[in-house]
Amino acid sequence: MSFDLADANQTLTSKVITFKVTFPSPEVKERLTLSAQQPVYEIIRLRIVDGVNSVLEHTYMPVNLAPGLTDEILENSIYSYLKKDLHLTFAGAFRNIQADKADKYDQEYLECAPTDPVLEVEQVVYLDSGQPIEYSRSRNRYDRRGYTYLDVNNC
Repeated sequence: MSFDLADANQTLTSKVITFKVTFPSPEVKERLTLSAQQPVYEIIRLRIVDGVNSVLEHTYMPVNLAPGLTDEILENSIYSYLKKDLHLTFAGAFRNIQADKADKYDQEYLECAPTDPVLEVEQVVYLDSGQPIEYSRSRNRYDRRGYTYLDVNNC
């Protein structure tokens, strides 16, 4: 399954909207299998492809598994930092893809009308140890982003 935002012929940039450390909500705590006292990064980023606002990412990561995150890292690639600098390896992700109506963030940052649909990709990403490292919801304008899925195991 490919979830790359930009191919080799496109420019991908990120704008950090929210970046803070907080304690997890019950939903985040459950998805990341954390205790209520384990801090998480709360990150909202606007992903811009070729100058077009394309995806709004709402991401939570345990601080202890991704220490040292900065605005500069968030403006580039979190996963490059996790792989190259922290030497983390990943086992895979669970993803749920569904349609939703545009919320206030979608309307503001993705320039959606209140009645526009958005494609939401909810995911939990796992390290090779089995520990969840990311819980996120990526909100995509219906007319700017799609996904291609190839399932070779069940053919």
